[in-house]
Amino acid sequence: MNDKKIILSAAGLCKSFGSRKVLEALDLEAAEGEVIGILGRNGSGKTTLFKILLDLTAADAGSVTALGLSPDGSGRLRGLIGYVPEKPAFHGFLTVEETLAFRAGFFPAWDAAKAAELCRKLELDPKAKAGSLSKGNTAKLAWICAAAHNPRLLLLDEPTSGLDYLVRDHILNGLVHELAEGGRTIIISNHRMGEMGGLLDRVCVLGDGRIAADHSADYIKTETFRVCARAGTVPPGPGVKEISRAGSVAELAVFGRDRLEALKAGGLPDGTEITPLELDAAFKALLGD
Repeated sequence: MNDKKIILSAAGLCKSFGSRKVLEALDLEAAEGEVIGILGRNGSGKTTLFKILLDLTAADAGSVTALGLSPDGSGRLRGLIGYVPEKPAFHGFLTVEETLAFRAGFFPAWDAAKAAELCRKLELDPKAKAGSLSKGNTAKLAWICAAAHNPRLLLLDEPTSGLDYLVRDHILNGLVHELAEGGRTIIISNHRMGEMGGLLDRVCVLGDGRIAADHSADYIKTETFRVCARAGTVPPGPGVKEISRAGSVAELAVFGRDRLEALKAGGLPDGTEITPLELDAAFKALLGD
């Protein structure tokens, strides 16, 4: 992470619900200004991790330090973090502006002018009832609530899930703006991670309750390859994952230029097609999908 200041550190996090282990000895660090994508299957513990970081759920074991504080149940840490939940919910009888005024009471650094400006930019009617908002406009309100107190740390849990193109574009533009303001650390869990590709610094894969893989975004963009060859002619092993198979032809993801060169040296069959792997395909392969 070079010489950047570490503003979030989680070590040995464990969390179980009954007999089901969700997190098991998870370690994660995030530096100031870093944008990290968290990849994981449904039920892999992404939301649980976020709730522990937000001091909404206590870990069974391990430690967390974020923005110089540790979760202690006081709510102090929660007040310093911007959070977009996967399924935002608001008091339906309040208008947008009443919702924002209510939220302001929980965040000492709330910037009412910024909240109003975000409403204008996102074309969100301040007089509309929260209960009457479409899914897209509810997502916009959630984004404003997360960003209006100028948090140094943003946790975004599926912020664009199920949204149409225009609303996703609004949210992504908001992310770009927050990054442009400098110093924001952003951790994103998103099924459509490919659309985040231009923003990410790192990609962490959450599996079996821990961070199973941690790659720089540059690695994903430049060191992953699609290899199309007759099935069974490319030896399996670390860094090689089958994406699909059609008849006798297999499509494989190869992670790492060194691994690709080793396969070439071992003698790939004639007609083998090698191309860069698209981001979405690379992310799916990392998950094993």
